[in-house]
Amino acid sequence: MRHHEFWNPRIFELPYYAYLVIGGLVRGLSVKSLAKANYALDHGEIGIGSKFDTQMAFEQSLFLPTARIDAGLSDAEKQRVVTDFAAEHGFPLILKSDIGSVGKGVVRLSDAADVPVRIAQLAGSYLVQKFTPFNEEYGVFYVRHGGRPLITGINRKHFPTIVGNARSTVRQLADAHPRCTPHWATFLQYLDVQRVPAAGEVVQLSFIGSHTMGCKFTDDSELKTPALAQAVFSIFQDQPGFNFGRLDLKAESQQAFQRGEFHVIEVNGVASLPTHMFDPEKTLLQAYRIFLEHGKYLLDAASEHRNQTMVLHSYKEIVSKVRRNTAILNMSHKRLMDV
Repeated sequence: MRHHEFWNPRIFELPYYAYLVIGGLVRGLSVKSLAKANYALDHGEIGIGSKFDTQMAFEQSLFLPTARIDAGLSDAEKQRVVTDFAAEHGFPLILKSDIGSVGKGVVRLSDAADVPVRIAQLAGSYLVQKFTPFNEEYGVFYVRHGGRPLITGINRKHFPTIVGNARSTVRQLADAHPRCTPHWATFLQYLDVQRVPAAGEVVQLSFIGSHTMGCKFTDDSELKTPALAQAVFSIFQDQPGFNFGRLDLKAESQQAFQRGEFHVIEVNGVASLPTHMFDPEKTLLQAYRIFLEHGKYLLDAASEHRNQTMVLHSYKEIVSKVRRNTAILNMSHKRLMDV
């Protein structure tokens, strides 16, 4: 049997969602009301709202500069947003969907010539974000439990690499990689895939820190330090309406990360997974222990804030929006891979 990190998500996550439904019934919470754990965000940030609006709910000093490119703009207006942003922050830049998920639809702009080509391929609203050269990427899970802020897990993201043998091309080595999927076209397009790397040469293939895009996640929760915790907690201390989720961030080095020196890429809300459970060294039982522990944190936070006023769509509207957003995201992802 394949390791659980490669299971179909709908199968692997089923016990977790069953746990949430049963736990909600016991506590008198509907499934929708779990969003109240993060009552400051659109539906608690379950992936149907704006990533930009989520980011703007927090103090911005540790976030990468980001601007929104609204879907309703003309291509010329979208290009102007990007070029104005580039004038301030320079190239390269990252474009990613405002409803993004699992690394789909992410594109890197190398220079001004890329802008009109890529803008024409986008579907839906997008974000333009300053690119960071930092190559250490982490997922840090945060909860506020009973008013007390906690870091409940840290995963390090190991980008897929290949090692040259002086015979095979980058493409051949990438295709032979055990984590290779068709999604890799998203980042392989930026490499000379016909080049033959020298024997022993290490080539990093990806810049996208997503499990779906080939990153290996390891449980590095032992890296937590008081300085790191203080920096993470400072992001959320003035936002009582966020109590459960994961920060994705980059640092110059492990040492810088532990000193609390990092750039935040994005915040994920109630739909966040404790991604340190995907460590290949963990058994299925250990993974579910982590998963269900975080399910309890979510239930506790939603129960604590159950009386908060929050506008929530009907279940039918939520399902419809999820389907629509998924279709838009998949459209952009396909276009950007077909370059």
